[in-house]
Amino acid sequence: MGFFSDFTGSSARSDLKKANKQATADLTSGYNASQGYYDQAASSYDPYVSTGTQANQAYADLLGLNGTDARDTAQGVITSDPLWSGKLGEDTNAVLKNLNARGMGASGAAALAGQRVLAQDYGSVLDRYMNLGNQGLTATGQKAGVLTGQGDNAYGFGATKANQDLGYGNAVAQTRNTGINNVLAVLGTGAKAIGAYNGVKA
Repeated sequence: MGFFSDFTGSSARSDLKKANKQATADLTSGYNASQGYYDQAASSYDPYVSTGTQANQAYADLLGLNGTDARDTAQGVITSDPLWSGKLGEDTNAVLKNLNARGMGASGAAALAGQRVLAQDYGSVLDRYMNLGNQGLTATGQKAGVLTGQGDNAYGFGATKANQDLGYGNAVAQTRNTGINNVLAVLGTGAKAIGAYNGVKA
């Protein structure tokens, strides 16, 4: 650009426009990259959130909170597991052997002991569901924290961009009177020169 563009402020506005465009590109690039990392961090909790949600649902079903049909279905899942039936059988046999050794195999105490073993093993299963549900709750809270950070990041991007645009607008506005100011300065300088010249001549 030539002298006239510098004189009128046109070159300054052009430089400001280029700088603003580059700043916007850099800001947008950084924002998009950071949002991608937030998405990646949040999604890493998804398996734990999903499993915890399922465990919490099963736990509620087993407690009968969702009706008898849901409870029966959940109990069927447990009792159909060979590991469950094997563990229950082992624990029950151990108690009965002890009672048989004392001549109490067919007593009411044996039946009560069997019920206690069942309740104990069933309670252990409930505890596992509860623990898994708590793990999901923790993961949900951590994911919520990441998403909150992502929201703050988006707000920060918007605020930064707004400030950038405002600064750009103000800077451009300041160049609008450059040409007039320069003309006035030239005229003022000329007037002083003429005055000085006339004064010397006089």
